[in-house]
Amino acid sequence: MRPQVPKYVTIKALLEARWERTMLPGDRLPSETELCATFSVSRATIQQALQLFEQEGVIRRDQGRGTFYVGPAQRTEQEPSQLLETTIRGRPGAEIHILRKSIGMPPAHIAMRLGLAREDRVVTLERLGLVEGAPLVFIYSYLPLETGMKIFEVEEHLKQMTLAALLNDVYGYRIASVRQTIAARLSDPSFAADLGIDVGVPVLEGERTYYAEDGAPVFCALSYYRGDRHSFTMSVKDWR
Repeated sequence: MRPQVPKYVTIKALLEARWERTMLPGDRLPSETELCATFSVSRATIQQALQLFEQEGVIRRDQGRGTFYVGPAQRTEQEPSQLLETTIRGRPGAEIHILRKSIGMPPAHIAMRLGLAREDRVVTLERLGLVEGAPLVFIYSYLPLETGMKIFEVEEHLKQMTLAALLNDVYGYRIASVRQTIAARLSDPSFAADLGIDVGVPVLEGERTYYAEDGAPVFCALSYYRGDRHSFTMSVKDWR
């Protein structure tokens, strides 16, 4: 069943996109009454959305003067050709926490990506990437059982290296290529709380499958980025 997104979350997303298109820092915002009329919602709903903006530093309230636009929330930027997991590596205040490890049957599409039977088992790692203490990305990594067991107990290495680098440099898997797909999704209850967002909030999903030199899949990862803290930037030379 599709999760019910709170109204104030939807309104915040709509206002965020609108203000980034139409406003400059210092512009005065419409009044709460005007916003209520625009979205046909209660004042309490608008106040909840504005409170989130204020906490993020997007708006400021001046007593007796009104509410003003400060500017869009700071986002990490990245070219689509880069691997998602590399976004926070090497950044000041960036860290990855290993939340959970398990052994079990893979989701159906992961089994297909890895060339496994549905009943085969995989090692699943659930990790959270933070920048300056704030959650940015939740990562599921799925490894065939034999591969996964090799790194099951090496948590310190996983804090210092990407999983791909660990498998390539330490365990000799010789990763030759990666297929990455980027899509918009809604946050799932299985990771929304870890990312610090409500269930059903839009997130960016990056699915990556890593292949060895012989074309065999090594592992597959799903990364979920907070859409309010991450964006993709691309320069196009062949504009035709």
